[in-house]
Amino acid sequence: MRLRCVESGHDAHETAVLERLRVSSGREPVDVVKALHYRPEIWGKPFCDALDLAMRGESDWTPGERELFAAYVSSLNQCPF
Repeated sequence: MRLRCVESGHDAHETAVLERLRVSSGREPVDVVKALHYRPEIWGKPFCDALDLAMRGESDWTPGERELFAAYVSSLNQCPF
């Protein structure tokens, strides 16, 4: 499910950041980047910190195994990540 607000609901600063990404890469930023810039006080650093802990923190699984699990779930969800 795609949230319309993540496509176009960014404030002026975040819209400018996404535009610079469009220009520098020559293509539309991927959805996860748009989500991280939608509400950066929630989805920016706090979300990235939580994700880093989940993917790189202490676990019985190696970081590689966790990446493989994430890639498999993404494929089931038809997501390119």
